[in-house]
Amino acid sequence: MRILLGLVLFVAGIAGLAWWGSSHQARTIEDEVEVAAKGVVTGAIHPMRVEVSGRDITLTGTADTEDELIDIVASLDAVEGRRVVRSDDVDVLPVADPYETALAKGIDGSLSLTGSAPSAAQAEVAAGHGATGAMDLPLASGAPEGWTEIVGAGVDALGPLDEGSFALTGMTAILSGTAATPREAKAATTALNALPEGIDRVVSVDVLDTGVVSFELIYDAGEGLSAFGTVPENFDAPAMAEALGFTDIAGDTTTTFGMDAALPERLSDLPGLLPDLERLSLRDEGGQIIATGVASPGLDPGYVTSELRATLGDDARIEITAGDAPDDWVTRTNRATGADQVASAGYWLPVYDFEISKQACNDAAAQVQAGRQIQFVTGSAELDTASMSIINDMAGLLLHCTDKIGMRVTIGGHTDSQGDDNENYRLSVARANAVRDALVARGVPAGRMQALGFGETEPIADNDTEEGRAANRRTTFEWPK
Repeated sequence: MRILLGLVLFVAGIAGLAWWGSSHQARTIEDEVEVAAKGVVTGAIHPMRVEVSGRDITLTGTADTEDELIDIVASLDAVEGRRVVRSDDVDVLPVADPYETALAKGIDGSLSLTGSAPSAAQAEVAAGHGATGAMDLPLASGAPEGWTEIVGAGVDALGPLDEGSFALTGMTAILSGTAATPREAKAATTALNALPEGIDRVVSVDVLDTGVVSFELIYDAGEGLSAFGTVPENFDAPAMAEALGFTDIAGDTTTTFGMDAALPERLSDLPGLLPDLERLSLRDEGGQIIATGVASPGLDPGYVTSELRATLGDDARIEITAGDAPDDWVTRTNRATGADQVASAGYWLPVYDFEISKQACNDAAAQVQAGRQIQFVTGSAELDTASMSIINDMAGLLLHCTDKIGMRVTIGGHTDSQGDDNENYRLSVARANAVRDALVARGVPAGRMQALGFGETEPIADNDTEEGRAANRRTTFEWPK
């Protein structure tokens, strides 16, 4: 009996040992299959999962393409010890052809991404670049190599732009939008240098401020000042008006960061010339000045041109024509001087409005001539063109002061002491008559004026100096008391 019991126990032990060995070996093989299977899917483009049960392999997850799935299944089939490979639950991404992804930058600076992403991992990288919506993109295969670098270059290119879009279509990247200045446009284009090799690029960026000064400044004696075009932001239309002595300016201008460095100085020298002009159009094309205009009636256009050239520079293009004579007794306010004017005999003359008396007229004549003199061509009685303005002002005064009965003015010609006394006397008479004739031509009654020559007999300064002699060469207007 004991022998039988021992034999049974021996057999049972041998069987248990065999069962334990078989079970242990099966688990070992299953573990080895699982390790090998997981190694196969480690290099997959998208997350994939393998489960091993009884040496059967079940594959789940997402395959980038049918070819990738076939390769993975073939590799799993080659795993030693496996029995069955199941891949029915694997999703294969659709193929996008052409592959499209687009970035849009709004006016608030936000970046939104639309289209397709190659993988969740790459979408996460795009989101890290600041592309809103990247993690919500549907996945699709067929993306160009370096998709994340392409999106990153798009983000960087849109950064300097005010707004715009960056679109990837197949192997072409398209950047469009608006840039504040050429500097930002260049930065956006330069960012595209980070695109992978083989990606074509198309750039269409509008620059809001090109930095080019291009405007027209218009002066009209009766209407005032206006400006149109693109002016420097640090010397805008109001600043131009102020430089020209105006408090207001009409027109429509935009500003640019660009600058014509010589412009402020040029305009600051123009106010003294505006009374000689009926109209002036001053165009600035990137520093090139083009001036066209009309001289005040009676003024020589050549003289006005030379004065403008001295102010605007020898490189300026200037064309001044003669002004048409206005109809008599038309009135206006000259916007450059602020003085009321009346048309007389084809000239614009200032209108004076004060109570007429000999003293008042003498004082007014002195004020008109303060700081300036009627000038003549050297050695002759021909009026210098530069004297036309003062002749006009004096004509307006004489029209007013001779309007009262008994008011007669004496026009005196005076010379310095250089040269022959008799010749100086004859020259002084001729010059006084030349002034009288010019005033008559402007409508002043000839019978209210008397021209006298005094030669060098009434000096007001030392004839031993050039300054003194210049002061003695003068024309006087007096209403004898």
